[in-house]
Amino acid sequence: MSSTIRIDQDVPMEMRDGVILRADVYRPDDGEKHPAILMRTPYNKTLAGNNDYLTAFHAASAGYAMVLQDTRGRFASEGEFTAMMPEGLDGYDTIEWLAAQPWCDGNVGMAGGSYLGRIQWETAMEAPPHLKAIAPSICTAGPLSDTRLSGVIDLEQSISWYATMTIDMIEKLRKQGKDVSKMRSMVIQALFNIDDVCNYLPLNEIPHFQFEGLSEGFAVRIGDAALANIKSEEDLYWAYEKVKVPCLHSSGWYDLFADSLFKNFLNMREKGGSKEAREGQHVLCGPWAHGGASLAYAGDLHFGPTGSTITALAMERHITFFNKYLKGIEPDPRHLPAVRYFVMGRNRWHSADSWPLPQTDWQRYYFHSRGQANSAAGNGLLNRDAPGSEPPDTFLYNPMFPVRTRGGRNLPTGMLVPGPLDQTHIEKRSDVLCYTTPELKEGIEVTGPLTLHLFASTSAKDTDFTAKLIDVHPDGSAYNVAEGCIRTRYRKSLLQPELISPGGIYEYTINMGAAGIVFGRGHRIRIDVSSSNFPRIDRNMNTGNAFGVDTEGVSAIQTIYHNADYSSYIDLPVVPASK
Repeated sequence: MSSTIRIDQDVPMEMRDGVILRADVYRPDDGEKHPAILMRTPYNKTLAGNNDYLTAFHAASAGYAMVLQDTRGRFASEGEFTAMMPEGLDGYDTIEWLAAQPWCDGNVGMAGGSYLGRIQWETAMEAPPHLKAIAPSICTAGPLSDTRLSGVIDLEQSISWYATMTIDMIEKLRKQGKDVSKMRSMVIQALFNIDDVCNYLPLNEIPHFQFEGLSEGFAVRIGDAALANIKSEEDLYWAYEKVKVPCLHSSGWYDLFADSLFKNFLNMREKGGSKEAREGQHVLCGPWAHGGASLAYAGDLHFGPTGSTITALAMERHITFFNKYLKGIEPDPRHLPAVRYFVMGRNRWHSADSWPLPQTDWQRYYFHSRGQANSAAGNGLLNRDAPGSEPPDTFLYNPMFPVRTRGGRNLPTGMLVPGPLDQTHIEKRSDVLCYTTPELKEGIEVTGPLTLHLFASTSAKDTDFTAKLIDVHPDGSAYNVAEGCIRTRYRKSLLQPELISPGGIYEYTINMGAAGIVFGRGHRIRIDVSSSNFPRIDRNMNTGNAFGVDTEGVSAIQTIYHNADYSSYIDLPVVPASK
């Protein structure tokens, strides 16, 4: 194999409608044919080749032609860009163009994360004949985000992401001769004052993007306009039965799409469009947030010498995956297991054949209190005993004084820090209920999906309930592990919202994604319950009005029940200790 890598820049590729997209191609300079790996990006192809899971030089050195393409309307590519619109046809045309090149052997794969992962799903659903495998990382299980499926808006990340995306859009408008000075000024203000933008009311009149050429995309990104193309519950997820190729799914416990990681894996195993696809599903999950996975730490915590994608050999696993499905090189099964996951607290990697883990012991932990679980200093208790006759807990949720986001599954483009951060300051608030186990006499591994069942009532017609799983260390510090939320009007369906009856008791199922952690000896397990996580998600104004129209909110009295009739609980996926 050649030790020299050839780089061709701005290679033009014509789409079916005549629009020219451009790509940089990194490939061995040996005159031979090689499989191609395509990354399509709206974020500038000159930056796309250096990412946490597979770099252009790593792929080219392993004998692949790595193709980095600007998507339609972005940077070097022609056409018009519309945020969040499907791009499968451009992906199809690009793959078939690549397969016909004299330096390609006809086998094409795709890779990349976040929006680049979304594009892979859209392309795979079009089933281009020469697409043989995809490796989507840190991406959704459908056109909407994980938290949007709970009815809330990813507020801070939506604003920061869109503001970042508009820079190239504004530059293109300038080159067309349009006066963009005011537009540029407002977007820059948004980028550097995200908190002010998130606090602006009413939300649907945020002035920073109210310009022709920007407002349309912003409406799709935020608010009910994002649901315009969703006609049925099936449209909330990818059409897995149309995807006929194997997949390598990569993400992290603190990623925005930690839940989608396993949804995609399990749905493809069950519904994939070919036997090879159903049997060719692989997961890699580390202690990572959205971006920065090449580091061995997230938030306040360090996860040891094998905690980064580098020491986890993520790139090698991607090459092994593509070697199998693009080159036909059968790997050692240990190097490409079905599930490869990191257990925090133990800080070790493990492999499995299925998910949830077959040895999982589902243990139900119930809420208890004497009616005062408010704050970590309250009397909230979490244990395996079913509750009897107990008074409920109440708190006042004031949307004008929301619980602030601290750590969690945040997008790093804004001002929020992703990952585990000490929650003790948050847990001093009276509108945060804390249910905590006694100190653990032995460590407990919790690895698997997390679902909280909450019995609650509210004085409002519509409100939110939020939850966090917390690891309380012996010194009292409390680090977030997983999180979830639900908007009550969407408790049954995102597409058919129903307001609730004030004072009525409802069971809310809160999806908290998944986790892989050992709660160590002397630690305590805690569940925090509140009604806001701002600005990570938008504030529910408790009015029952449509999204974004309120200029002020009303306070709501929230009541959480834990008695024989209404037992709030979480089922923990406990992994028995190895003997």
